[in-house]
Amino acid sequence: MRLLRLRVVLAAGVLTVATLGALTGGAAAYGRADQPLAQIEFSANCNNPGFPLCAPPPNGFGLGGIWLWIEIDANGTGDVAGAGCGHDRAGSGGAGSIRGEISWWPSDGPQGIAFAVDPNNHYYNVNLGDGGPPISFPRTVGHYSFMPAPGVNIQTQIAP
Repeated sequence: MRLLRLRVVLAAGVLTVATLGALTGGAAAYGRADQPLAQIEFSANCNNPGFPLCAPPPNGFGLGGIWLWIEIDANGTGDVAGAGCGHDRAGSGGAGSIRGEISWWPSDGPQGIAFAVDPNNHYYNVNLGDGGPPISFPRTVGHYSFMPAPGVNIQTQIAP
């Protein structure tokens, strides 16, 4: 009898935790204090030396990749975390961590570099604070993929 009660209590506890987890939205997963609106996952890999985007700087980005997670907050700010990696054809290069604050603004139509087309023409224009142009990400939730040439792959995921 005691074992049966223990199983019932454990099952009820597991059910309660599962229900609470299902009711928690994605934005709540990374904190309510900043009033998060969305999270953006972005990866770009450029491994085709013949493609202009993969040309060495300043003409292109060079060979390598970048991987970012961006939190979009309601007040026009947010956070970025990720990594970048560069290499040459001989295989030498390096990687580095990316962390910091971003600013953003909404627009109808992109106002920066856009690697994905929003089906509703609504964008988050993100300034990474690196002195470069803003990147325009779709605001419509979904997965976006852009592969302009062999060895060049850009993926964007917009989540609530």
